[in-house]
Amino acid sequence: KDFLERSIEANRAGRRFLCDAFGRLGLNYAESHTNFVLVHIGPEAEDLQQKLLEVGLIVRPCSGYDLPEYLRISIGTPEQNARLIAQLDRLLKAIR
Repeated sequence: KDFLERSIEANRAGRRFLCDAFGRLGLNYAESHTNFVLVHIGPEAEDLQQKLLEVGLIVRPCSGYDLPEYLRISIGTPEQNARLIAQLDRLLKAIR
């Protein structure tokens, strides 16, 4: 039971961190109660997904769900989340 409660709280904290960061980056996202966040990137979503993959960050494109401008970003550890946001910030600045 303790493990489950710690896991749920870690997921909530990670989701809050990511959503706050997406907001600071000017990205819209779908409110979520899951272990991932659906983020609107824009027409460059699939290109950005590939660039993140090149630096070892796996996010899922959503074109198969008729959402080609979105990425599905799973909640990771605090370190993984911070790394993702740093790379996302860098890449967004380069393409905008």
